[in-house]
Amino acid sequence: MEAIGSLDLKWAQGYSGSEASFINKHTLCLVCGSNIKFIEIITGKETVYPSPGEGIGAFTVGGTQHLVAFSELSINPRIFVYSYPDFVEKAICQSGAKLEYSALAISHSHSYLLTCSAIPDFALSLWNWSTGELLCTKSLGNIEVQNISFNPTDWHRACLIESKQLTVWNIEQADKKYVLLPTKIKLPFEGETESRPDDKDNLPERPGSVFNKQEVQVNDAAIAGLVGEGAEDFEAVFDGGKRRMVPVSHCWTPSGDIYCGCEGGQLMRIDTETHGVKVLYSPPIPKKVFKSVSKELSSLEKEKTMSPVPDEDETDPSPSATDQGNILKEGSINCLALHKHGLFAGGSDGYLRNLHVTKDVVQVADSWKSGSPISSLSWTTNFMRLAVGSTKGSIHMYDYSSPGVAELLSDTHFGNFVGIDFLAPGNQHCVSVRQDGKVQIWSLEEEKLVGSVSIGRPASCIAACPSSHCAAVGTLSGHVYMIDTTTMESPRIVHRLHIHQTPVLQMVYDTEGRFLITGSDDGNVFVADARPSAEFKVVAQTEVEGVVMGIATNTEQKHGPCKVIIIANNNNDVMSGANKCIQFDLPDDLIKALPNYLASKHCDLKDDVINKMSLNLSIPSYGVALKSDRVFYTMASDSKKLLQITLPEEPPKKANNKASYLQPDAEFPAHDLAGGTLTFSLHRQWLASAAPDGMLTLRELDDPEHPMNVPVHSCFTGGVFETRFSSDAQWMVTCGAGDGVIACYKWNFTASGKNKATGAIEAARSNNAMLHGTRKSEDQILSGLPDWAEAASLPASRTVSKSFDGQTAALEKALEQDEIYMTPTPTLAGDPTWREVKEMEAVRAEDMEYSDVKKDLRNDIRELRRTIQNMMKNNETLPDIEKLGHDEFNLDSEEQQRLQLEGEQHVQQIREEMEMEDLAKMYLRELIKNECWDSMVVKGRSIKAFHNAVEVSNYPMRARSKEEQEELEFVTNVRQIEIAEMAARKEILDVQPKTNTKDKDKEKSAEGEGDDDESEEGDRQEQPATIGSLGAQYGGANPLFYSQFELHTRQQKRNQIVLLQDAIYRIKDTFNKAFDEVYKQREQEIARIGEKNQRITKILEDLRSTEGMWQPQMDSFEKPEKLLTVEEEEVKVDKFITEEQKAKIEEDAAKEAERKLKEKGDNARERALDMMMGGVLEIKKEDELKKDVPVPIFMTAKSQDEWTEDEKKVHAEYEKKCKELIEEREKYKKTLEAELKKIQTIIEDTTANFDDRLMNLFNKKIKTEMVVFQEELKILRLNHALLIDEELDAREEELNRQLNAKRALKHMCQQAVGQAKKMVDDYRDTYDIRVAEDKVMEKNFRKEFPDVNAAIVDQLARAYRRRPRGPRRPHVDTPIGGNNPFGERPLSARQPSNTAMLLKALEELDDVSHIPEGLIVDTSVWKRMCGVRREKVISEQEVKAQALTLADMNAFLQRRHMDDEQLKADMEDIMEELNQLRDTRLRFSCNLQVQFLLKQGQVEVDSGPFIPSYDDSILVHRSVVEDLNGTIRQLGEQKIAAMTESKDFRKGIHSLEWEHKKMVMQIEDLLNKAKNIQMLKVSRELQEFLHNEDHEGRRQQEIQILEQTLENQRGHHDKNIGERKKVLKKLRHTVRKKEKDNTDLDNQLEEMNVCVAERKHINDVNAAMRNNTGAQKRMQDIVQRRKLVDLAKAQAQEVAVLRAEVERLRMRTFPALVQVER
Repeated sequence: MEAIGSLDLKWAQGYSGSEASFINKHTLCLVCGSNIKFIEIITGKETVYPSPGEGIGAFTVGGTQHLVAFSELSINPRIFVYSYPDFVEKAICQSGAKLEYSALAISHSHSYLLTCSAIPDFALSLWNWSTGELLCTKSLGNIEVQNISFNPTDWHRACLIESKQLTVWNIEQADKKYVLLPTKIKLPFEGETESRPDDKDNLPERPGSVFNKQEVQVNDAAIAGLVGEGAEDFEAVFDGGKRRMVPVSHCWTPSGDIYCGCEGGQLMRIDTETHGVKVLYSPPIPKKVFKSVSKELSSLEKEKTMSPVPDEDETDPSPSATDQGNILKEGSINCLALHKHGLFAGGSDGYLRNLHVTKDVVQVADSWKSGSPISSLSWTTNFMRLAVGSTKGSIHMYDYSSPGVAELLSDTHFGNFVGIDFLAPGNQHCVSVRQDGKVQIWSLEEEKLVGSVSIGRPASCIAACPSSHCAAVGTLSGHVYMIDTTTMESPRIVHRLHIHQTPVLQMVYDTEGRFLITGSDDGNVFVADARPSAEFKVVAQTEVEGVVMGIATNTEQKHGPCKVIIIANNNNDVMSGANKCIQFDLPDDLIKALPNYLASKHCDLKDDVINKMSLNLSIPSYGVALKSDRVFYTMASDSKKLLQITLPEEPPKKANNKASYLQPDAEFPAHDLAGGTLTFSLHRQWLASAAPDGMLTLRELDDPEHPMNVPVHSCFTGGVFETRFSSDAQWMVTCGAGDGVIACYKWNFTASGKNKATGAIEAARSNNAMLHGTRKSEDQILSGLPDWAEAASLPASRTVSKSFDGQTAALEKALEQDEIYMTPTPTLAGDPTWREVKEMEAVRAEDMEYSDVKKDLRNDIRELRRTIQNMMKNNETLPDIEKLGHDEFNLDSEEQQRLQLEGEQHVQQIREEMEMEDLAKMYLRELIKNECWDSMVVKGRSIKAFHNAVEVSNYPMRARSKEEQEELEFVTNVRQIEIAEMAARKEILDVQPKTNTKDKDKEKSAEGEGDDDESEEGDRQEQPATIGSLGAQYGGANPLFYSQFELHTRQQKRNQIVLLQDAIYRIKDTFNKAFDEVYKQREQEIARIGEKNQRITKILEDLRSTEGMWQPQMDSFEKPEKLLTVEEEEVKVDKFITEEQKAKIEEDAAKEAERKLKEKGDNARERALDMMMGGVLEIKKEDELKKDVPVPIFMTAKSQDEWTEDEKKVHAEYEKKCKELIEEREKYKKTLEAELKKIQTIIEDTTANFDDRLMNLFNKKIKTEMVVFQEELKILRLNHALLIDEELDAREEELNRQLNAKRALKHMCQQAVGQAKKMVDDYRDTYDIRVAEDKVMEKNFRKEFPDVNAAIVDQLARAYRRRPRGPRRPHVDTPIGGNNPFGERPLSARQPSNTAMLLKALEELDDVSHIPEGLIVDTSVWKRMCGVRREKVISEQEVKAQALTLADMNAFLQRRHMDDEQLKADMEDIMEELNQLRDTRLRFSCNLQVQFLLKQGQVEVDSGPFIPSYDDSILVHRSVVEDLNGTIRQLGEQKIAAMTESKDFRKGIHSLEWEHKKMVMQIEDLLNKAKNIQMLKVSRELQEFLHNEDHEGRRQQEIQILEQTLENQRGHHDKNIGERKKVLKKLRHTVRKKEKDNTDLDNQLEEMNVCVAERKHINDVNAAMRNNTGAQKRMQDIVQRRKLVDLAKAQAQEVAVLRAEVERLRMRTFPALVQVER
């Protein structure tokens, strides 16, 4: 096939919203499937180049250098670098990844390329794209990179966005050595304004970690027990809703900072120098989080009521589009692009916003709504226009100078294609349909989208009619839409057919456009008239078993029969391929003579007439293409080969016999992956196959063994979905399965290929000539059809559904009136399929045909109904024994049996479900019982008091496991050994020589009593105060306990925990024994009460009293065993009894009745007892008292007057007996009452005594709980100490690991420093040699011209030193200033070599015309001078380049030295932290926490609001306090005695003084009274008092006046208070306002302080950098100052010596009065 020619890619359409970048100021570059597309934004011209590899993976554009780089999708992928506009390969980078690349980036000014490989490498690589050389590689640590970019102003820095973090990489260079150094940026949490720095001093402090004012501080990783690389980045975030910001986009600023957009809509600025992060904007938290959930929950109610409830968003006024554009929210900063006039951001909300960032304040200056999510932003290289890409396939050009307006560049509507085909005549236009129902028409020559229309439903396939400009689109709902394409620019829907109930899977036209054949998985293939003149009427159907997977047709004769072949799958495994093959013929007169070919009114075709054959494929296959009458091709699913199969001439006799299985005639190599489609060219000589491997395979049937493979789509996106030949086979169109791309290829024939293509062209001309007339007439009809509408497509007769309620009412009415009810013919509802319509038409025709027969049957049924009704009426009058049940009148016994069977099955099903539920509950019960009851040695139970609410429960206890017992035994043995060892060691160490020296005895006897007490206490065991609990008093004593002051090692703490757990177990066991005794007593008491209640019951019966009786019982809390058994009275429902159980119960009842009958027979024992002793064996007094005295007969037979004397005596005797009986009864009653009272008193006393004992047990339980808690507190403290030990171990191990890692890095860094130093030294030598050579060339210039005059040589020397003007840099599209935010900035490293440009400029200077005037020199001499000058220029350029390189290498060496110093400092910090940690461990192990048990009076610390603080407290021995108190008491008594004596003496003095003062005051009082009497003036008031006798009335009047005055003053006071309150309220309001203002000012002050600190820090850093040049001078100053200081110190010492000598000489002149110590 390759001999025919090659397939050249003409155009490709499809854009998924991926990166679209400008490669120059007018050309946009983007990925289109497996192709690279270039779009001229001015002319709209598109150029497409196919990928030289297997698909396209990562992609990037270098606009300033006009480069495009992309990777392929394959194993060991390559990276291709191409230049534009000629698309010339610059380099191929290989061996950088094993599977795929995730991101690429090209430097803006240098020939560097950064690549990030994905799984399994995860590495960052730096390439020289000009040579394809890999410069260096650095591992990323299993993190896949999403985006990468170079700093436009400094290629030494790059930014990588990973899944949840952002990393800034520094690229360092030393000649040919490159190093990549990462710096991970710690992003802040959501809600924070900046990232928190890693402060090692700010470590978490946990409760309980404080001892002796020393805090145990470790990081989160040590607390978590992590050791390794993961410990360094570990963060303990306990708030599940708190997460770090997730970066999704970024862009560089001119200052080298990074703007980063986050997933949640936050915008950050990252300082790449200090690595600080500042959150510039964070969107507010949405108010309605669960709104979507509420909508889903209310959807069912909406569907039921069919009246939509207005949503909150609908009722609330929504903000306008302008307001929404000014609001940043989640997903609105998914892509960023920086401009001189602002930061442009786009996101999923479809808005493009221009953000102005001023002093960390973000403002939306302008916004534009694109209408679809924005996924790509790219400025032109001159920053004039912005390309805005969308995920829906559109690209707009936004001009910043025209805000709010954007020009549409391209809109191809992204989505996966589900079908393509060529429109008639088959070589000018093609039509495609996407998954969402978008139908598009493409022009082959114009290479663009001509028109489109949406059907509004998900599509599944498409086919174009050869006989008209009509396209049929199949949908997932089973509809087929007919599209009118006569006007290509505006296609329209003209008709719709509902053919299938399930999705339309396959749909083809025959070659002449007469039939449209559709297939699905509903078991039928339908044939429709393809002509618009026939209104696309469906004419017939035929049955096909399984899912239709392919349909192919062929018409060999002009207007002859159409042969159809179908492959299907009927084993419910479509992925395995088709296993059935159905072939039939469609006659040429099928439409004209349709009734002759139909088998029934359902329009199904006759199998024998259409020659239908149902065959089996021996090899499951995909795709089908029919060549001739009997030969077709398909692709095997297992071997992936092309199979050639010949159909049999006659159908097989049996369906699944051997003859029905088709065997391939030949096999040819095809594809690497299973699946795909096949298609023939019109002349049936070329076969094309497409498969998921992405290859388009073309083969010539004359030579099928040598196909031509063309890679068209990537296999990683699903490969090729479908392909089609044009009618003349000059064009081929393919569409991808998952890339959303349609590609058009055109043949480039060779000389021999043109000859072979003639047949295809002739076949196309012949076919077009044959169909020209039909096509013209059908197109006229098609264009005249009206536009299809949804409402018009449903006939009114078919849209009305049958009303069930109306039918029920009509049926009831007919039964009441005894009329014949005729069931109405059901009508179709909604949108019926063609098959449903045909079935309904057949039902109606059948109703018309058999209407008379049905009428007769209805009459007979009515008579039968009347007869049965009469029988039922007669049955009601019969006796009950003769009545029949209503079910016996049911004539439909089969229906009755069916209902009974269904009921029984339903009951059985429910019974089985209940049994399973019961079984599950029983299993759960057994689990709970085994866990909580059977495993308990001591069952949990309670004891309740008789007369109060006291309740005491025991301790449920499990049996100790074998491991626990072994551990306890081990600890016990270890502890015994330790005690024995300590005793032996003490005996050895404490042996002292016997001394009877009296002095020592006196010294010992002179010691205080407190010391004796302490020694005695030391000899005895520890007291509870120092033990820390009272466990020994409650059964928890153990001599093996460690002292709290000895728990230093970890093993001791673990052993102590085991011993404490054993003590707790024994304490609980001791209490349980006491509990059991009380429990048994309660049982005995209840039994005694029951015994006494029997007597009480007898007494109450004898007294005939209704008084209640108290009988205590044990409930389920006291006897939990009751919970495990179910009593009969607890079951509230009737028990289900099976038939066997019923029979057994009846049998037992019969036996019991028989036994009772036997007992009622002649019983001699009972008869003798009745006759001899009145039926009782013992006569009781109470029984006799119950009997009345027999009344004499005469008293009832005669009146009293008729009695005789004897009868009167009998009567008197009777009354006497009655009186005596009454007296006896009264005595017996009192006796019983006294006995009853005594028994009740005894019961009350015994129960009260039990309650007292239970109260004592309750108090003991409280104290036991206290003791248990004390022991558990010890265990918790020890566990906490062990936990801290483990944390300290983890931290120490981590520090050791870090130290070893730093040492390894230090070793590597030292090696790197040595290598760098060696490189610098070697290169410096090379540079020095080169400089010397350059100088030698300058000196040897005159020697080059020995044959030339000296004067001429001088002029030649001046020309030799002349240089051309500085070479211009190559033109780039980045303008100087203008809109470029980066402007003209100095490049960060040495420029690319300018030697070539300089030599080019030198060529012009070497021209003979530039010979200086007046210089007469030979041309050969001039050329010789030019050659020498050229060599000198080259040498100078090389010297300059080597100088720059040497400077870079020196800087590289300096950075390595800095790294070495930094590592050294880090190691010192780690060592310091490690030493501090060891000190902390030592303090922690020595300074133990001890638990004391002190009485209330022994604690003299003031209690705080909750818990006393013992930080400033000390612990002293009680004897010290007692001695001090005794001394104080003795001194106090002496002082009191002295004060008492002084008090008595002073008391006499004070008594005499008081008597004297009293007498003096009496004298003064008498004198004053006399003087007052003499000087008294009789005033008017006094006169009134004396004359007026009504003093009380006067007093009342005065009181009333005073009360009125008081009331007035009170009102005035209230008024003043109200005014003061108003003033106070205003003042408080003012205070709150001032406080708010102060708060705002404080916040502003904090922000300003932060800004000032940042600026100061930056200034200090810059100042330090600026002062680096004066380091040597400062060093000299420091050295000089140090020398001066040393000199001053020496002189000061000399002066001090001289002064001392002067003082010594002066002191020699004075006499010495004391002896001086020397």
